[in-house]
Amino acid sequence: MNLGLRTLICLFCTLTSTGSLAASPLENNPFGVFDFNLRGKTPAEQIASLDGLGYDGLAMQLNTPQRLRTLEAYQAARPDFPLLVGFMAFNLDQPKKSSPAHLDRVLAALAAREAPLWIIVQGPKDRRDDILKLLRKTVYRCEKAGVQPVLYPHDNTAIESAEEALEILNELDRPEVKLTFHLCHELRAGNGDRLDEIAEKIAPHLVLASISGADAKMQESPPKGDWSEAIKPLDKGDYDAARFLRALAAVDYKGPIILHTFGLQKEPASHYRRSAEAYRKMIAKLNQK
Repeated sequence: MNLGLRTLICLFCTLTSTGSLAASPLENNPFGVFDFNLRGKTPAEQIASLDGLGYDGLAMQLNTPQRLRTLEAYQAARPDFPLLVGFMAFNLDQPKKSSPAHLDRVLAALAAREAPLWIIVQGPKDRRDDILKLLRKTVYRCEKAGVQPVLYPHDNTAIESAEEALEILNELDRPEVKLTFHLCHELRAGNGDRLDEIAEKIAPHLVLASISGADAKMQESPPKGDWSEAIKPLDKGDYDAARFLRALAAVDYKGPIILHTFGLQKEPASHYRRSAEAYRKMIAKLNQK
């Protein structure tokens, strides 16, 4: 049975509330991974490369028909490995890149797997009316398909941080739309020292989070460095990524925490195992306090 995001969260929350698992902060949150740069010549080999490493599900980009076929291949090879979320980028100036027909196919695939849609809006942030119009159309299609829409704040797009996403959400006035908290994008936005404050502000709408290793200079405002300093394996970088976990624990966050792996193709394949081990150590240390 392929457990989706909602099923996983319900399972973990039920076990915690009944005492079957210890109710320690974040210990029972699903731990996922992006499928960027998975090692292997075929999707079956790529998904198999995660076996035994401690990941509870996958996040993947679904902007093209090829990516949907890859999802199907992952599913065929590992039907018990859930898709936690699928994401698409929608461009204000190039709407044809995200055709309604393809979006409907993506939504059908997500609905079948009980997974939400992460929505990235590309374009200038000063076109608020166009942003809201695009989102309303997308949210409407999600609603018809029975898929949870979730805003994905992304550096150098129309919505760059969780706080900007919250402003958009309030203007949309659609309670079914939820938010994401990405450590790498908050660092890029200069928010490395404000994680607790931001987590508290967005907590009522927060359903997804992603973590990565990073360099401490990324917490400067404006941040210094490029993406190679913002996304590293969790056992690399001198920024204390556990600060992000502490911020999530402080607001009793129950959703998935997903390892961000964009740009790590030059890392040894062992970085997936090393990051999973580093994550478990962070969680264990968090729960000692």
